[in-house]
Amino acid sequence: MRGNTMSGPKMANEMPNEKQNGISDPGVTGIEDAFARLEGILAKMDEEGVALEESFRLYEQGMKLIKYCNETIDTVEKKVKVLSAEGETDEF
Repeated sequence: MRGNTMSGPKMANEMPNEKQNGISDPGVTGIEDAFARLEGILAKMDEEGVALEESFRLYEQGMKLIKYCNETIDTVEKKVKVLSAEGETDEF
């Protein structure tokens, strides 16, 4: 029988989903959704009276979203092709 490595039921909800297309997906539907969620996290963190534990939780979520955005942008950059002077396409 395998032991549960999660420290509680809340931790399972905070972990990113399995990788899709080689990119860690923290439960977002795309990069636009990730940026929108980041804006929401920043707004919450700017509110007065946010508890320290909540700030850490928001920070962790934000970092996962930033990682997702960076990985997504890197993948897209690798797929972009540049047309050379000779008319050949080269990967960016």
